Amino acid sequence: MRVAILLRKKYGKRAVEQISKKFDVVTFRLPDELPELIDEPEEIELPDEIFESDIILSYALHPDVSYELIRRAEGKNVKAVILPGGPKSGSRTQLKELGEKHGVKVIWEDVCCAAPFIDEEGIAEFFAEFGLPEFEVDVEDGKVKDVRVKRSAICGSSYFVAEKIRGLDIEEAPAKAGYFTQIYPCFASRGIDGKIHRAAHIHKRQVERAIERAKEKCQE
Repeated sequence: MRVAILLRKKYGKRAVEQISKKFDVVTFRLPDELPELIDEPEEIELPDEIFESDIILSYALHPDVSYELIRRAEGKNVKAVILPGGPKSGSRTQLKELGEKHGVKVIWEDVCCAAPFIDEEGIAEFFAEFGLPEFEVDVEDGKVKDVRVKRSAICGSSYFVAEKIRGLDIEEAPAKAGYFTQIYPCFASRGIDGKIHRAAHIHKRQVERAIERAKEKCQE
């Protein structure tokens, strides 16, 4: 499987580092500064090899680039376009409608760790490795004895969380998972309404679920 990653400004570097451990990756860096409205999006420079990939992951964070990626993907090898960044990447409704028109699966998320597992031919292999995090935990004497990452957030924060909660009390570990998600150098927006809080909640919830499964297994 080949994944094309569009980088812009500080965004996308960690995705390249993580995804290249599992799949063939090609990258293309867009200019840091783009006009708010691109009058002629068909003139945006996008190399052909981007559209020879199975999946495009775009950190362009620009609606016109998102639309153009989907439009040009029609009839090519591309099976899915992943657009993190929420509204910065464009309207979810419009992008998904455009994807249906051009025969391309569009995954629009405000944080990359919210992407669900998608069991569809040609892309399931990717989502088995990346997206909504999934942990497997061993519990002993009320502590997290070991943690394995079965599926990681695209940015790699799930591995950081797993390392940090190993050895903690099972009552403490979920909250700490949320805390360590927030101190990982993720580029989700910060502040009171920042999307980093959603990322933290996702990791907290997924660690809670892993601990519950481990406790049930111990009772069998």
